[in-house]
Amino acid sequence: MSMRLKKLLVLSLSVSLALTDIFTAVGMRSVTAAVSKTKQVKGKNVKKVKVTVAQKKTIKAPKSEKKAVWSILSGKQNISVIKKGKGEIKIKAQKSGSVKLQAKQGKKKTTYDITVKKQAPKKSEVKQLTKFYKECFIKSSKEMGNNWYADGDDFLHDKWIEWDDYGYIRGMSLESTDTFTEIDLPRFKKIKYFGSFWGMSKLKKFDLGNNPTLECVFLKNVDVEDDTIFENLNEINVSKCKNLRVIDIEQAGEKFTELDLSSNDKLNSLGLEGLRGLKQLKMPETDNLKEIVVKETALESLALEKYTKLDKVCVGGNQFDILKINMEQKTEKDIENMYLLFDNNLKVEFISSKSGIVPNIKRLDNHNLWAGIVFSNYVVTDYEIPECW
Repeated sequence: MSMRLKKLLVLSLSVSLALTDIFTAVGMRSVTAAVSKTKQVKGKNVKKVKVTVAQKKTIKAPKSEKKAVWSILSGKQNISVIKKGKGEIKIKAQKSGSVKLQAKQGKKKTTYDITVKKQAPKKSEVKQLTKFYKECFIKSSKEMGNNWYADGDDFLHDKWIEWDDYGYIRGMSLESTDTFTEIDLPRFKKIKYFGSFWGMSKLKKFDLGNNPTLECVFLKNVDVEDDTIFENLNEINVSKCKNLRVIDIEQAGEKFTELDLSSNDKLNSLGLEGLRGLKQLKMPETDNLKEIVVKETALESLALEKYTKLDKVCVGGNQFDILKINMEQKTEKDIENMYLLFDNNLKVEFISSKSGIVPNIKRLDNHNLWAGIVFSNYVVTDYEIPECW
């Protein structure tokens, strides 16, 4: 064999050995990567699964001759089970959060850590919000001589907008918006709460009417030193908001004279405080109201006789001097658990067939009406207004 041929054979053998080492290393890394997706925790197999809200997914148990018995260990509110099979289960993601799912095959248990993510915002919602932003923020800002609101879309990431799990706007809170003069809220598909904790001194009109999903409206003053924070407000429209449960308004001036709640049949918590010009209040016809605060208004009467579910009432500083409360449908325990707070100038007449049973009543002067009372239902059922607001 020639010397040249021997060199070629040696070179070929070296290359082959090198490639073998490379393939072996790659193969071992692939096996390691595959195994890393399944962890061993206390003798159980744990697998990671990611889904998005509204997504359907089929999860398979390890191959086995034994039937898989499926169970949800935690987070069952975040998914729904569509179908269970011998070796698989089909689920649908309902809410963002985490879920622990288990497949038991004889003595063998496999746990699935499922992470449910929110959907991205709907393009239609972003488009409407962008239009609302330009018409309200930018327009009113320029009207007032300010130019500190940009024309871009960075506002979509601000903390006063919250998106729900399905990509719709869940709620908005307007902060530091003294430039607003009028709000006409677009009919977002899923919005549940809307309002401000910071006040809008230039706001004149607040139109939220005909919104089928709206549950909570709040215009509150967090600056206790300013008692005229909504001094230019003259109209609030919440008509035909059939699911409105909570309305809480504080500190409006003499221009705000009337409020129509007659079509808000599901209203269960009403707060009206420091509305010095309010002379006319139209209440809903249904008996759902449980909590009410009416303080410092120009109302000359307040009819509460038909609201037999009331259990917390705070009334004082108004123009009327007598109030009737119907307790005929309440049990003795219900009456004892009622909490009523009035000023010293108000005469309260209780309508009840149960003599000798009285609710928990406190009479305080106008400067201390809040002492000792807690109104618990100022948030909508199933969720609270975010703490950052």
